[in-house]
Amino acid sequence: MGELILLLIPEMIGLVITPAAIAGCVLLLQSDNPIRNALSFGGAFLMVYTVIGVAALLGGAGDPSATSQTVSHWIGLCVGVLFLVVGLFQLLQRRKLVAETPKWMLELEEATPRTSFVIGLLLANLNPNLFIMLSGMSIISSYGSTWPEALVGTVLLLLASVLDFLVPIGVYLLLGDRARHGLDRAKTWMIRRNKELGVGVFLGFGVLFTFRGALALI
Repeated sequence: MGELILLLIPEMIGLVITPAAIAGCVLLLQSDNPIRNALSFGGAFLMVYTVIGVAALLGGAGDPSATSQTVSHWIGLCVGVLFLVVGLFQLLQRRKLVAETPKWMLELEEATPRTSFVIGLLLANLNPNLFIMLSGMSIISSYGSTWPEALVGTVLLLLASVLDFLVPIGVYLLLGDRARHGLDRAKTWMIRRNKELGVGVFLGFGVLFTFRGALALI
């Protein structure tokens, strides 16, 4: 079990580092209905990744013979190459990486819990974490996990995917209004660095997953 957790660490780190999710959650914590909006937003992400996890478990993630390690390594390699291509494309765009507020963030400024959930669903499906979750489940499938091990691995991936929301919400609940100033500064910084953060995530994890997959296939 310990070895499986070690194998999943890159995926768990990737699921935690989600600039769009963190920025959206911080923005919603400054809205008129902060906790409900943030929970609705985070719940949408959790629902999407839970569907992937459950589908993988039902598809044989707990069956030691379900997926070969070679297939798992190829999936990881493909995810890495995809991330590198997207990251390089964003980096080489003619436009400068200027500070501008994404349209979805503007929608969140006056969001309701329902709007927050819908935008969360959209972002969860257009997010690199979708592929990271798929990579993590392929590792679980190819590891030869028993059902309990596969379930624990899936829960750890899901927990990592919601830390982006649990940490800001926890800070807000603990500090209340005192957290607003810090959250506002964090939001401003993330909006200003939105594009740079996106490029960094794609290139960083692209290199990591590509190197790991290629090394395993040699």
